[in-house]
Order: sequence, then C-alpha cells, then structure tokens
Amino acid sequence: MSTQGKSSPRAHILVVEDSSVFREMQELLFGQAGFAVAAFESPQAALEHAEKQHFDLVVIDYELPQMNGQQFMHALRKLIPEIAVIFVSGSLSLELAIQLSGEGVAGIFNKPANPKMLLEKVNETLARHAARDTAARVGSGNPLAPGRRGASPFVAAEPAADQPAYIPRFFPGASPTFREFSHRLWKVRDFRSVLLLQGEPGSPFEPLAREIVEVSIFRDGPVMVCAASEFEPRRIIEVLAPSILSHDAGTLIVTGVESFTPAQQKTLQNLITGRDVFLPFARRFRLVLATTARLSDRVDEGTFDETLYYKISTVSLSVPNLREMRSDIPAIAQHIVNSRPAGDAPAGPLTFSPEAFEWLEAQEWPGNYDELTQTVLAAVPLASGGQIEVAALGGEPVGAVPAPAQEEGAAEAIEAAAPVASGNSTRPPFPVSSDLAAESAPPRSAPQLAKPAAPAGGTPVRAAAAHSLFRPASPAYEFARRLEECLAIADAT
Repeated sequence: MSTQGKSSPRAHILVVEDSSVFREMQELLFGQAGFAVAAFESPQAALEHAEKQHFDLVVIDYELPQMNGQQFMHALRKLIPEIAVIFVSGSLSLELAIQLSGEGVAGIFNKPANPKMLLEKVNETLARHAARDTAARVGSGNPLAPGRRGASPFVAAEPAADQPAYIPRFFPGASPTFREFSHRLWKVRDFRSVLLLQGEPGSPFEPLAREIVEVSIFRDGPVMVCAASEFEPRRIIEVLAPSILSHDAGTLIVTGVESFTPAQQKTLQNLITGRDVFLPFARRFRLVLATTARLSDRVDEGTFDETLYYKISTVSLSVPNLREMRSDIPAIAQHIVNSRPAGDAPAGPLTFSPEAFEWLEAQEWPGNYDELTQTVLAAVPLASGGQIEVAALGGEPVGAVPAPAQEEGAAEAIEAAAPVASGNSTRPPFPVSSDLAAESAPPRSAPQLAKPAAPAGGTPVRAAAAHSLFRPASPAYEFARRLEECLAIADAT
C-alpha cells in the first residue's frame, strides 16, 4: 500500500511492518508530513518494489515474516546502497541495538515509538544525508539548534517577581512559596551540570524533573529514569544506550541518592566524569538527582563521599512541601482528579465541595504529594453527584472536632526532616537562593543558541558539526564500538 501527496513529495519513505496497526500509523504519520510512503507487510514484496522505485529512507520492524529486519536491511542495501535506515521494534536487545548502530543504522526506537520523536529523527536523518557533501550543519534534532519549533511554557522575558516564572502543568500553584520555587527552576532550567532536587519523602521528584526537561533546551531528548535499587553499571547502560543511540542528548533521572552504598557512590562518580564503563556516554545527557535526606549530614556521618557531595550539590533546589504552600493544595488536588486514569468510575468531570477543599488545605500531609494523590484517587469512587465530599476523603469537616495538639517536639522533627542548608559554613549555601542565571550567563528570552558572528573580514563563520548536544562529531569516536568494550568491562567486574 502506498500514499502519494498531491504536490511533489519531500522524500520517498519505505515502511516494512507486519503489524497492520503500526504500519497504518506510520504510513499516516509520514504521509501527513509530506512524504511519499510505500508500506508493506512482506519484506519480499518490499524488495520487489524497491527494484522499481528509489527510496530515500526505510523504517523497519525487526520481527518480520520470511526474514528478520537486519537481513532485510542487507538485501535492501544491495539495491539502494545509500538508503537511510531506522528500526522501530519491540524485540531488540541491547547487544543487537549496538550491532545495528555499528552497521550505520540512523535510529533505533522501541515500540510504541513517540510519533513526534520518530518524525524528527526522519527529518534529521534525511537532512543530514542531503547535506553530507555540503557545509557541516547541526542536526534538527539537536535541542540547541537555532529556530526550534514549539513555544516554551516559560515567559518570554525575565519573569516578574510577583508572578510564577512559568505556567505549571501537573503541579499548579500561585502561593508565594510556589512563585519563588518556579523562579529558581527558571534560573537552572538550561544548566548542563548535575541538578540535585532535595525534599521530604513523597515529594514529586520525577514529575518535577520531567517538567524541567519540558521547558528546557533538553526537551526534545528522551527522559530516562533509574531508581536507587537499580543503580549499577550494567543496568544504567541498558537504560541509557537505546535512547542515546537514537537521539543527540537526553536526561537521566536518578532517585533515592540518599540510600546509595559506597559502591553506588563510586558508580555515580564514574557516571558524572564519564570514566570506565561510561566512556561512551560522557556528557551526552543531563543528570537530575533526587534525595529525601540532607546529604551534608551523611557526609558528617561518614556515609557519603564528601568530594561527590560537592560535585552533585553545585546546583541544588529544595522542593517545597505541601505545608509551605497550603493555598495551592486545592488546585493540586483538582488537577489530580482531572488527570485520573481514563475509565475510573465515576465517569465525567468531578470537583470538590467547599468543605472538602477546606479540609484538604488544613491537613499536614507528611507524605506530601504522594499522600495527597493516594487520598484523592481513593475518594474518586466515593464521589456522589459529581462532587467529592469530606467523608469520601476519610475526614471530618474542619471545625467539627478540635484539631489534635501536636506532640512535643513534632515541629522540630518536621523541620529537621526537611532538606535545608547545612550549618557548616565550609560548604556551599544550599538550596540555591542566588541569581544563578545572572551569575553564569547573560539573561536570554528563550532557550536558543545565538547565531555565530561573522569575523571582521565579512566571511560567515561555519557552524561546527555536532551529532550530540555536548560532544562534537569525530571520525575516531565510534559509539557502538566503545559501548561494546565497556559492556565487556561491566560484565567482567
């Protein structure tokens, strides 16, 4: 089956996919983008068609009838040697992905592939092939490339002090505490150094990290997550490699840093510096760490390496707890209800009664965002008439009974649990309270790379070639080969 645009197509794309659902989705996606598309279930039929029709790029599944995707790629390259190849499959192992990358595959995606990222990779690959014999250029998939499409939720200029620095999504707020926190996020959103998020248990670390990615120069790259229990070299490589193979740069979120063993701390040190098994990944991603404890106290106890502490605490933010932003709790709770999984009963829009909002705002929420989410979602099935009442939340209306007196020392315990700045004057003052953006670079209106200025002679400066956000292109830098070597080291240790 094939589609052909009314006007001259931008390029000819071949799709080989045995799943009718994925085949039709890709055919529609590329057709709407202005490409001429020919889609086949049978690899043999696709080869017969390729004998008559030239194609610029092919998108292949790996598990195919008659032959696998790798065998099909080899047969197709005999007909069209210069064709660009992208794999979209649900059955590629890490070793096979590395092998395919070493054979010149332009991109590797796991099913179901993100349509936006897949289309951008197709555009980038075709543009790179078209320009390979001309002046070097920065790929369109690079988040630092000038003229990126899509508006950032951040304001266009330096935000006013009395307004949030950006429009919140999953974590709405308007309180003074939230406004201050949003301004700190605004200042560090494009920093390439490690970002440390500190907060109480139950804080929304991963959603916040994803939010930062969405409003930064890293927004077009993949977001990868690794919990403390999985933080070991082989697992980290498995998390990083498939995405990095298909993108220029990404963001790795690591939670539970406070529980790291000495061996894991050494692994983190190597990951940051790109040593040992992590050589192929050196500075190819931004690292966001999250902790629910004051790491400075762990340093004093001798359970956390002091040098590593300094390295990861250069840019640090404290995530406010719900007690510090009570007036925002109703809006956050309503957002949780509006974002509940589809199919949850009752169907249709839900809201809270005024008494329920008042009750939510009055609670202490020691488990913070996680506890609030669990409480609200548990109340959804008990809603009546499109409204959630106090009883559904498991509480009594505010004022019905005297609030229990706080146990002696409870306030001090809450304060001690909060990850605030260490009193040790020999360490940097965390969390960040200074104008980091002003200290590091002149303010800019939107995340973009300034065009290179022309020298005095008037000859334009040619942009440096770069396949990665951080690492310039180099013929000597063979990612797949280096990764294979490092995997062997990881397995031997």
